[in-house]
Amino acid sequence: MRSILTICFIFLLCHACKQQDTSMGTDIPNQKEVLQLTEKVANWQIETFEDQGKYRALPSTKRAWDNRTKHHDLDWTNAALYAGMFELTKVSTYPKYINWLVSIGDRNEWNLHRRMYHADDHAVGQLYLSLNQNIRLKKIASIVPTKQRFDSIMTSEEGQKYLWDWCDALFMSPPVWARLAKVTKDSTYLQYMDSQYKMTYNELWDPEEHLFYRDKSFFDSREKNGSKVFWSRGNGWVFAGLALMIPDLPEDWEGRAFYETLFVQMAERLKAVQRADGTWSGGLLGDPNDYPTIETSGSSFFTFGMAWGINSGLLDRETYEPVVFKAWHSLKNCVNEDGMLGYVQPIGAAPGESFKDYTEVYGIGAFLAAGSELYTYLNRFYPLPRDEQHATFMKDGGWCWYQDPRALISHGKLLIGGLSGQSGDVRLGIYDLKSASLDSTLVLHKELQTDDHNVPALYKRPDGGVLAVWAKHGSEKTHYYTISDPDNYLLWGDVKSYEHVYDHENGVTYMNLYHMENEDRLYNFYRDGSTFNPFFITSDDHGETWGNRSHFIANDIEGYQRPYPRYYQIDPNTVGISYTDGHPRRYGNNLYYAQFTNGTFYTADGTEIKHLAEGPLRTSEGEKIFAGSDTDVKSIFTESVPRSAWTCAMATDQNNHPHMGYSVYLNDADHRFRMASWDGQSWHDREIAYAGKCLYKVESSYTGLLAFDPEDPEKVYISTDVDPSTGADLGGVHEIYEALVGIDDDISSIEWKAVTSNSNYRNIRPIIVADEGYKVLLWLNGPWHDYTDYDADVKGIILDKPNA
Repeated sequence: MRSILTICFIFLLCHACKQQDTSMGTDIPNQKEVLQLTEKVANWQIETFEDQGKYRALPSTKRAWDNRTKHHDLDWTNAALYAGMFELTKVSTYPKYINWLVSIGDRNEWNLHRRMYHADDHAVGQLYLSLNQNIRLKKIASIVPTKQRFDSIMTSEEGQKYLWDWCDALFMSPPVWARLAKVTKDSTYLQYMDSQYKMTYNELWDPEEHLFYRDKSFFDSREKNGSKVFWSRGNGWVFAGLALMIPDLPEDWEGRAFYETLFVQMAERLKAVQRADGTWSGGLLGDPNDYPTIETSGSSFFTFGMAWGINSGLLDRETYEPVVFKAWHSLKNCVNEDGMLGYVQPIGAAPGESFKDYTEVYGIGAFLAAGSELYTYLNRFYPLPRDEQHATFMKDGGWCWYQDPRALISHGKLLIGGLSGQSGDVRLGIYDLKSASLDSTLVLHKELQTDDHNVPALYKRPDGGVLAVWAKHGSEKTHYYTISDPDNYLLWGDVKSYEHVYDHENGVTYMNLYHMENEDRLYNFYRDGSTFNPFFITSDDHGETWGNRSHFIANDIEGYQRPYPRYYQIDPNTVGISYTDGHPRRYGNNLYYAQFTNGTFYTADGTEIKHLAEGPLRTSEGEKIFAGSDTDVKSIFTESVPRSAWTCAMATDQNNHPHMGYSVYLNDADHRFRMASWDGQSWHDREIAYAGKCLYKVESSYTGLLAFDPEDPEKVYISTDVDPSTGADLGGVHEIYEALVGIDDDISSIEWKAVTSNSNYRNIRPIIVADEGYKVLLWLNGPWHDYTDYDADVKGIILDKPNA
């Protein structure tokens, strides 16, 4: 009996250890839950920001300055919130966080707070400089007031004095000086920061305890247990400030080592004094029994700093991961159901009390930074598994949507063009549809450029060989190409290049290959020239040689406007073109349609528009399908112009009538999918689904896209991160949906069915390939941050197979 009990005990013990799933002795947080909780806290703070005084933590014994009024937008308290909120913008797909931060800067005209020399009133400059580094916000987020203030400080007599005589200041001002030096490439700001920082360090750093006194008044203070008094949040300010500042220090700057060493020394000491509950006491060296209440602001700053330290390589992962995980598990329990972080010590200068039901904006900023950095860490070291419900047709491939065909079927093989988001390799996946297995993935061009615009377009030649053509994203006047063996797609010829000749520095981009049967001529439609207008070259030997550069579509809108076309083979002799006036970022695009055959442009009903010999098609000469806002006016909160169209997909029905799918941008968080169908006499244009949020802020008009079944365009597939019928936020990632969309259907009558669900990563940019009795739905699955930063696999479903 005793042995049976022993065996049961051992079994239960082993099972418990297995459930813990840890290599380092601490439960691994779920990265989706970490991000969702961080966003929940951010949402609560934004919603209550104007009424923040109601929730402010105040000490039991009131002081003259204690009140429940809202902090000034530019106060140091809010600056810490903004710093944490900006960290969240790096990992969240929700555009509202960065747009909210822009609104703060805009309504305060990008000014610093009142006091010229006081570090607290410099802190908001962190936000301005961070936003200014976003390529789309450079003209909006002005750093001029910050630069002018700092220039005046450096040249003044007062500015040469010892100014940062309390340790909190090392969060408030030094990161702003360091970032300004980086942005302006002016090392004098860095030198000034270094000089002032060293003054503070020399006075307040304790070389024995490796911690900072809050200020010199604490030199003789002692905890009840006799230890020196080192304020948790005061050291949190310093530690988090280093994590924010060190990335901006030049790698080759001789002074960088001082700050890295300081950071590591603090981390070692902080690890040693972490409490059993995972937090840090308000007085770091005091007896935990003397600090019975959790304090979350200092603990959040330490968690952020340590997670960043591991991510940056300054801290040993095995040593510090348990510290970070323990801290997070405690911090997350301090967030209430509404999303408010409790137990934040009120404004002060020494260890003090905290309260479950009250908070402060700086504590929430620290928590947002901690959650965001932990999410980054978990993504790196504990990535969630990819979707296993559906087949993987190609690993490490990605694509834009202006190159076609990106995939084709030949001899029972599915060939997929892709661009590695890791190496920049131009890749070709070869999948055997008969055995439903991957043959191989080939590298056609090693380390070309990490950019999803560089995907090869594919063309099946009459001899059975396949031509692949690709180019860089507008940085070279060169396209590259190679041709496979007709009988073995694992064998490819040498890569050749074609040099485009014209008088402008812009290169070529977006290869599209379509053959005109009656001409027996292969067209390569692409973009080049001073305005990146659509052009084409042709080949009379199916891609062996090229020539005959021709201007295809010209912009009507003044300025640097780039019509964006998508092409589709309407019939063997005709290419349909769905195109815009320009880029949604610069213009409220209309959507147009035209057909091209025998050198002539036509409308859908066959009415001639013009011959190419008369000049390129002007954008307004085509059929206008959708009327956009037709303006370049936009607010600073909409990165693209509201009510701008962007073409997504095309297909033809059994009567060769064209169908077009496109998106309309309303704002960063609200896109719509629309569909225009030609019935032989007129166009039927209607809204069919909510497309959700933008993929990322830099290109806020990017959606997950849509695709048509090429044999029946009433079968539509979309990618969205909201309920496609209502627009309700589902709190997840982009999923694939399918529906039948009749010519009289619109969003009110369409029933969308989920193809993917509960995914860990985005499912975007679907396409459908059909030939030889096969039909395959493909999409990209994986982390997707922007067009040069992604890690996608090609997933999909074989929808149809030929009869046995």
